[in-house]
Amino acid sequence: MTVGSWDPNSQNKSIPIEALVFALSLSDEHSFPTEPPEQLVSLQPFVKTGQATWQGIFTDFDSAQLKQLCVFFTLAEKHWSDWFGGDKNPVIWICKELKSRGDFPDKDLTMWIKQNSDNRFLPYGNVLG
Repeated sequence: MTVGSWDPNSQNKSIPIEALVFALSLSDEHSFPTEPPEQLVSLQPFVKTGQATWQGIFTDFDSAQLKQLCVFFTLAEKHWSDWFGGDKNPVIWICKELKSRGDFPDKDLTMWIKQNSDNRFLPYGNVLG
């Protein structure tokens, strides 16, 4: 009897916008949860995806919300073991979007990210790649 087979290419490749909206509520470092809430499970696979995957999703958010998402993804990587994005952390793609809008570099945000992350690629990405 065959129950089914898993095909990694059949998975949904679109970033769940509702999870990003929920993530906006988790941008306070003092009340950040120790484990990812159920509403964010669908977002976790996208923390290690390239810029092309994220392209277009940012138009649904204003610059202030994108900065909140930078805080969220920085904290998620810091607190949740399976959320390490390295040189593909969404913070990098968000900052590139903010730069295209004229809202980055942001000295305060950059300093905060560097103080709250061990990821050497944040917020600018891999300078060699």
